[in-house]
Amino acid sequence: MESENGYDMIDYLARIWDRARRTQQRRGTSEGNAIVISSDARVSLVRDGAVFLHSRSGIVFTSNHIGARIWQGLLDREGVEAIVARISREAGIPHDLVRRDTQDFVGELETQGFLCRRIGC
Repeated sequence: MESENGYDMIDYLARIWDRARRTQQRRGTSEGNAIVISSDARVSLVRDGAVFLHSRSGIVFTSNHIGARIWQGLLDREGVEAIVARISREAGIPHDLVRRDTQDFVGELETQGFLCRRIGC
């Protein structure tokens, strides 16, 4: 791209960045914050749940089978509301209870450094 003022390439890159940011936000939580899984997260899904290891800090975190379902949904880039609806439907648990527990679990994963809810983390 060549222009008289040299700003066409900058404008082009800004449009690409904005489009990527909007796409990532659509895949995020119901609050509109994108969920990004840490590159330091190592997770083993087992029959009864999941074992989380944060490779940089050494933190080990375990969860039951519902936590494993939530993690799998995050890996599949499902939004929190989609994860909540699926678990509520499959397990026959009230939607509001699943939402609260899912938000708590995602918050704990964020606190422990396994994921974050912002671009560039």
